Amino acid sequence: MKVDVLMPLGPRIFLLQTGTSLGMVSGHIFRLAMAWWCLQVTHSAVAFSSLIAISVAAEIYLKPFLASFGDHFNRIKFIIVCQFAVLGIIALFCLASYLGYFNLAFITSGLVVMSVISSVREPTIMGLIPDLVAEGEVTQAISHRSTINSIIMLIGPVIAASLISIFSTGVALYICALVFVSSCIAFVVLLFKYDVDAVLTGEKETWFHKTKGAFKAIYHVKSEFHIALISSVINFTMFPFFSVTIPYWMNSELKLPVAYLGAFEFSFALGLIVSSLYINTIVREWAGRLNNVLFGFVLLGSSVIAIVLMGNIYISIVLAFFCGTAFIFINVNLSTLRSTATPRDYRTRMSAMAAFLSSLANPFGVAITGWYINLLGVVPFTVISGVIVMLIAPVILLSFHLRRALSLDEAEMKGYYEKTYPKAFYKREEHKYET
Repeated sequence: MKVDVLMPLGPRIFLLQTGTSLGMVSGHIFRLAMAWWCLQVTHSAVAFSSLIAISVAAEIYLKPFLASFGDHFNRIKFIIVCQFAVLGIIALFCLASYLGYFNLAFITSGLVVMSVISSVREPTIMGLIPDLVAEGEVTQAISHRSTINSIIMLIGPVIAASLISIFSTGVALYICALVFVSSCIAFVVLLFKYDVDAVLTGEKETWFHKTKGAFKAIYHVKSEFHIALISSVINFTMFPFFSVTIPYWMNSELKLPVAYLGAFEFSFALGLIVSSLYINTIVREWAGRLNNVLFGFVLLGSSVIAIVLMGNIYISIVLAFFCGTAFIFINVNLSTLRSTATPRDYRTRMSAMAAFLSSLANPFGVAITGWYINLLGVVPFTVISGVIVMLIAPVILLSFHLRRALSLDEAEMKGYYEKTYPKAFYKREEHKYET
């Protein structure tokens, strides 16, 4: 009974999530330790922000060109190689910290390499999930993943800040390395203890053909192409909202201390957790997956508008909870469709292409947000952003491909893209016939 409580979806997905979660905790400690170290040495916000911008850009823009590797090799083995590559870089940073050596070019290069590895590792993990759970449990697995990731997002910065304040950036980096070693061990156990052949990918095409196939696949799979376009609009408006608009609004307009921003982010994370655990499942079972997603867009847009229109900061903090809830309504259901409906040997590439297209406009959204806030003001600009998000719901209803795909239950989704959009995967079929 205790084993069922700890591993309700089985030991394989438990080990995958354990490795992923430990890696995320290590990542939070690493990022804050590196940020603190960089600022302590350079005392320059420009140097720090440039370092982060370069590493983030590497992850976003290289993702579609590297994702095919996750469909070319055995996925678990490939993830392990990525893990040990990251561990090697962390070890180099630990050594540099111990020796008191700081070089901005060295730090930037290391972070860029880690971002490049992350750009292919994360889609590979998503592509592995359907192979590790029983049929019909993909939605549940992704919901559990979202819950745990949200909890780590909530407590990770607290753990990192506590380690740095109690000890030092150097000690925090050493602990980060130890936690990441534990993450690597979980993936190694998954490789050796459980059926690896079940997750071996299919035909071995060249990198060029696999990458070309990824671009072609997401274009021909109309439901995924429409999702990517819609997601790019959401990220274009919502990424700057949380990263720029809210901090500016609280600091410059409301003149509030940073504790209120922390409370806002805590409320948002709490919404992610509670929705992943309970609310999303209840709404989906009651209204269906399509209506679940539509309600998510309406709830997100209306909550964003209400946050800035309410004159009470405490009500705005409560509304952040509904923003988190809405994000889960959207993300879990769309991720389940992608993971279940995509052919096995295209999963990593499809996930990476969707992430690439949806985040392509993020840097531009952040860049122009400040200008629009100065031109329009925070409240009008945010209201416009919220209205745009709400209008996505009727756009989905206008897309026959999306309506049909989101109306399927999980069993019907399996293999749906290959049957419905055979052109997207025709190279794969030709290769089969040749052999």
